[in-house]
Amino acid sequence: MNYKLIIISLLAVGALMGAPMASAKPNFLTSFNQHYDTAGTRLDSCATCHNGEARNPYGKAYSGSGRNFAAIENLDSDGDGFTNLAEINALNFPGNPNDHPQTTPEIIPEPPVNVTEPPVNVTPEQSTTEVPISNTTPEQPTEAPGNTTEEQKSPGFEAIPVIVGLLAVACLKRRDLRK
Repeated sequence: MNYKLIIISLLAVGALMGAPMASAKPNFLTSFNQHYDTAGTRLDSCATCHNGEARNPYGKAYSGSGRNFAAIENLDSDGDGFTNLAEINALNFPGNPNDHPQTTPEIIPEPPVNVTEPPVNVTPEQSTTEVPISNTTPEQPTEAPGNTTEEQKSPGFEAIPVIVGLLAVACLKRRDLRK
């Protein structure tokens, strides 16, 4: 039995198993933390832009803006009535409508820009008084579990069975040649 081939096969499979983790973009999180000074906070997490493997509304807006944080600060990506910037400043996840700043009667916020609808003029009768305060509501995914959109698939996992199969065939052919 050729132990070198077995060792190389195991190393190849191990390398492929790590491929989905290598496809993550930690430099985006680093850029976010540097831009908003959120390192070490609850926003120092992939959950800022993702629900599991899929991008949340904030992650989609960030990607759609050409990866420009400032361009999406005045948007309300998750539709909860607070701008992305107000949520980030309050250390709330801007892509999760269930995690938003609590309101207090002190400051009148600027109306958020809705991603799907044109901005609406707010009159003094319509305005509400709100100031961002951190809300500790746990993040909940906005998409149903088990949803297998193309965006949720991790690259690399599809290749593992193919590589293992090819290596098994190569081992069997090699063994047959020796007989």
